[in-house]
Amino acid sequence: MKTRVTKRVFKRILDSIQAGKKRYIKISSAHLSGISYLNIGDAGLEFLEDLSRSGLKFKVRTTINPGCVDYNSNIKCDSEVMEKQERIIRSLKNMGAIESLTCTPYLFDNPLRKNQKTAWAESSAVLYANSIIGASTNKEGSLTALASAILGYTARTGVHLRNGKKPRILFEYNGELKDEVDCGLLGYVMGMKAGAEIPYLRIKKSTGNILCYKQLLAGFGTSGAAPMVWIENLTPGFLRVKKPRRKIVIDRTELEEQKRILSEEALPFQGERRIFITGCPHMSLEEIKSFHETLRSIDRLSVEAWIFTSRNVYSEAFRKGLLTELFEKGVRVFKDSCVMHCSLKKEGAHVITNSVKAAYYLRGSFRLKTTLKSLKEFIKEYGG
Repeated sequence: MKTRVTKRVFKRILDSIQAGKKRYIKISSAHLSGISYLNIGDAGLEFLEDLSRSGLKFKVRTTINPGCVDYNSNIKCDSEVMEKQERIIRSLKNMGAIESLTCTPYLFDNPLRKNQKTAWAESSAVLYANSIIGASTNKEGSLTALASAILGYTARTGVHLRNGKKPRILFEYNGELKDEVDCGLLGYVMGMKAGAEIPYLRIKKSTGNILCYKQLLAGFGTSGAAPMVWIENLTPGFLRVKKPRRKIVIDRTELEEQKRILSEEALPFQGERRIFITGCPHMSLEEIKSFHETLRSIDRLSVEAWIFTSRNVYSEAFRKGLLTELFEKGVRVFKDSCVMHCSLKKEGAHVITNSVKAAYYLRGSFRLKTTLKSLKEFIKEYGG
């Protein structure tokens, strides 16, 4: 595959998502999704290896999403899956990608600033970048983000246009958001109603908790297609935005309805394997600290607990001594992978999670039973 020919192909990919005159903007970074072998399979692996052999290199700082394997974990997966996941990562590294393997690149590996132009392809990361940091990235697909990383520019469309960030729907939520599950459910309901339209969100009883908004945006990205949410009193520039006339009020009953769809009661069942999974999106150092503090008074959990985070956060948490105590209480901490871990595909476990996004994908892709519980509820029920 010759480099010059390949670049023309990727330019056509960007051309295909534009209407009218071809225009582009330079970007300063890219983030790639679609790198898990469980998602892209042999065809995706072969495609990336061909690109790597072509001699192409990324022109901008490029980070990559999690795979499906943590090679340092004692929970192993099918040897073929592990070998092919490694080949995918190696191909991207050969092209110049940073081996970040995280869905929260903005924390360490690919930090952003306000108004920075990027091309990112991970729904929760895109929403966080636009809605919390004030950067600009469309909700890129795997191929368009890859094309942008190679070319150093992206299509001037969507949020990169003058009115591309204009909100079209005003959402109001007057109820209480008592925990991170409520926040994720609110985002999920909003995404279902907004579709591809950018919303403006007004919460009457705002939590002021950034971790709540992280789950809200992840839930929104699971069901909706818009690249950002204007959050009153939070999103940079919200005061200058004209509020939409179209208004939708969301109440508590809608959150409970979606919770019943995504969650089922974990009834006593002898022999059923249960795993509490958190870290979707990947846990930050602050979240791991909070989890560590919550477990201080607990000798041991009565079910397995799995945490997913980035390798940089893992290293920092280990250096601070947080992970040693978690390990002693039976908590497993994974890096480089996400909740769609290769070992869960054939487990048939009942997953308890505080992430709406995790519940949605584990039910849909892995056909697992899921129960939504906040961290506080989980500790209360399963703490020894």
